[in-house]
Amino acid sequence: MKIGSKEWWIDRAALIVVAIGCAALAWLFSAAAGNYATEILLAVVFVALILDNRRMRKILKERNPPA
Repeated sequence: MKIGSKEWWIDRAALIVVAIGCAALAWLFSAAAGNYATEILLAVVFVALILDNRRMRKILKERNPPA
């Protein structure tokens, strides 16, 4: 894709639209959650970390069975 081509401009415009949409959703979440936004995000990240850790342990156990 050449810089300045029609496809390039469409791609850049789409990126800006998506960025504005993400910013709006972040603002909406922050406004709705209020003072609890940090705790909610922390809980979500912590649960995701635990689930990913369980998934990775399962994969490791399948690939390297105990001798």
